[in-house]
Amino acid sequence: MGGLRRFILFVFSLAGIACLAALALPWFGLFPDEIAMLEGLDWYVTAVEVCLAMTAAWLAFELLRSLFSRRRRDAISVMDVDGGAITVTKSAVASQAAHIVEALGVGEARSVDVSASRSGQVRVDVKVTPFESIDVTDEAPTLHEGLVAGLSAMVGEHLGAVNVEFLEPQHASSLVVLDEQDEDDEDDEDEADAGEEPAASSDDTGDITIPMNVEREA
Repeated sequence: MGGLRRFILFVFSLAGIACLAALALPWFGLFPDEIAMLEGLDWYVTAVEVCLAMTAAWLAFELLRSLFSRRRRDAISVMDVDGGAITVTKSAVASQAAHIVEALGVGEARSVDVSASRSGQVRVDVKVTPFESIDVTDEAPTLHEGLVAGLSAMVGEHLGAVNVEFLEPQHASSLVVLDEQDEDDEDDEDEADAGEEPAASSDDTGDITIPMNVEREA
């Protein structure tokens, strides 16, 4: 759902709730004094009328859409043959994309969205949950190539954009691996530092003093 459509739905839903509350509270006898005071204000009556008009318009729109809206086609035409056409459903394309992701062993497809434009171009958006933390710059090109190759076998030249989004892995782990030799060197340095006595000494006041030796010229 787009941002504009979400905003419109929020506004009309809020108007419907406000209109319902304004009409239902007097019916049930709730807050009679407050409602009587508000009904004497012109702006309140105007606001209720506007909310009522918006609610009625929205309900009428939904009623007409339910009666006259066309059913969205789930089939995608991929090839014309003599005497007919070959089609593939969007659910089949989504299932194929999910199977490719799992076959490559990267993770599992959390959701697959397949859409087709009027020109026949098929767009596939795949959200992948990796089994563990992966190097996206290394694994993503291989996964994308596998999806393009596998989906092209189904829809052919109608395949458009293939977008892959990586979600939080099931088992997160650090991708930085230290070399064992470097770790041994660091351990040796830590032990050496622990065995040395600090060069600085402190007096009774707690101030740190550092002895300095100055060589005199002969």
